[in-house]
Amino acid sequence: MFATMILGRTMSAVSAACLALLALSTGCAKPQPIARAEAACDIATQKVTELRGLPTSHVAHCEKLGEANGYYPLALYAHCKEAVCGSTSMGWFAVSKTTGEVFEWDVTALRAGPRLKE
Repeated sequence: MFATMILGRTMSAVSAACLALLALSTGCAKPQPIARAEAACDIATQKVTELRGLPTSHVAHCEKLGEANGYYPLALYAHCKEAVCGSTSMGWFAVSKTTGEVFEWDVTALRAGPRLKE
């Protein structure tokens, strides 16, 4: 009887730990606030290159625009691989200060657009 109680408690603790790890690995972890525009550049670089199947080294420069309505708007630029280049813009993006999610940035309306998908 005593061994069954101990085993049951151990299994409950192990189950709880496994569920906690599963929740963290599936995106249930609490989002972390983004405190600096530099961190937003790193997050956007990681997300955009991941979605496009590129190495993060593909991004040459991140142009930060400060803060706007709870977001860090920014532009990402690629390296120029030719003797003469036109624009190397990879696009305009916005990183949420509260969640770290990355959105397209509407440069005309100066607001966040659709969230970048997985």
